[in-house]
Amino acid sequence: MPAPWRVLKFGGTSVNGAEQWQAIAGLVAAHRANGDRVVLVCSALAGVTNALQAMSVPENAAPQLLDKLLQQHERLAATLGIDAEPLLAEARERIERAVAEHAREPGPPRLAALLANGEWLSSRLGQVFLATRMAVDWVDATEALQVVPERQAESSRAWLSARCEARADPALAARWAGLAPVLITQGFVANKGDGRPALLGRGGSDTSAALLACRLEAPEVEIWTDVPGLFSADPLQEPGARLLQQLDYGEALEMAASGARVVHPRCIRAASDCGLPLVIRDIRRPRLRGTRIERSADGALGGTPLEGVKAVTRQDGMLVILLENLDTRQQVGFLAWVFAVISDLGVSVDLVATSETTTTLAINGVDNHLDRHLVTAMSEKLSRRCRLRLYPNCSCVNLVGRGVRTVLADLGDSARSFQEWPLLMLSLSANDMCLSFLVQAGQANALLHELHERLVVGRATDSHPVFGVAWGDLERAD
Repeated sequence: MPAPWRVLKFGGTSVNGAEQWQAIAGLVAAHRANGDRVVLVCSALAGVTNALQAMSVPENAAPQLLDKLLQQHERLAATLGIDAEPLLAEARERIERAVAEHAREPGPPRLAALLANGEWLSSRLGQVFLATRMAVDWVDATEALQVVPERQAESSRAWLSARCEARADPALAARWAGLAPVLITQGFVANKGDGRPALLGRGGSDTSAALLACRLEAPEVEIWTDVPGLFSADPLQEPGARLLQQLDYGEALEMAASGARVVHPRCIRAASDCGLPLVIRDIRRPRLRGTRIERSADGALGGTPLEGVKAVTRQDGMLVILLENLDTRQQVGFLAWVFAVISDLGVSVDLVATSETTTTLAINGVDNHLDRHLVTAMSEKLSRRCRLRLYPNCSCVNLVGRGVRTVLADLGDSARSFQEWPLLMLSLSANDMCLSFLVQAGQANALLHELHERLVVGRATDSHPVFGVAWGDLERAD
């Protein structure tokens, strides 16, 4: 039998220093000792994608930004004890060319080509380091991942948040099996179909790892990051947030899609499509159990019912649009027209609520790459049949867990808070896993804290099968 594949993904903070790369080498050695073939999927170093994005703005000083970016990698190479001068020289040439091409022809295709350099550079640097310890080959992820064509083929979403099919690829597995037993590749990137790179969205390296694990038919995929896994709330905001030790795909997907960005929603979808367990681990605390996400039967893991709120999440940067029109329910095709207008601009709607005279839409500004021009174009088109009111920069606070509608009776005093924090929308997902409260941004912190204290902290016990250690306890132990 061929050796099984193990796919390990490392985020930007997990490839950012010598200590992290020493840990990566140890993880690889442990898998190799078990006879596994290993594929490492690397994000760009922390801050690099933002720096490349800044270089695309004509008003910014791209040469100085590039010097600073390369110095960051040069310092890492020095701490790793490797000679990276030829690689850095090649990186300078690649990035300078990409900046110049974007300046001549600005737009999503050229921006994707520029941003793809971060993962290329981190993975190539990792190859140089690991080659001093083991047999390792670099492979190009665009060889393995081709995007699914979009209806709006030239939209920002089609180039910067592209999608790939989750499937097995025995031919790819056979080709890569002929290379070194350890392979390293870049996350975040795929092939548009004509050889040009497209991106899988911010955080897309998670998706890359899941897609590659599906193609190689690996038994699971490991996501190594700087936190132990998914928590019941953002631990930086809520020290009482509890580690979620196990989740099924549905709940994890709702969490990721509603603001818990430890792992990308498309990563979870790809893993679910292939029945591939996801394990999220902390590279600084490798002995900690972390979060395991896998398929469960009837909402149970290990025979334990999972109903109830598992997490309180938050999405910022939401654009809320109120469309005022007479008798919208009676106008055949009105909502179809609204969604067609938005879809034609390459934008997707996150939440919708309707009444006789008003339709309320909520759109995630980050995921849809909303800018002033896109919002203006959407407003002008919708204004032809509606009176609009726009509420930019809103927040969505979400309760996530199976059977979430049952918590309405448990809100108690929390419900009185809505007199102080008026809701723009209250939405229950069709799968009864997410209850969303849409509020103006300044009200989100207090609402999230109130809901988390009442619905999670109040019921999380040490013997609970889902809730693990509290973030504050981890910090004190360190």
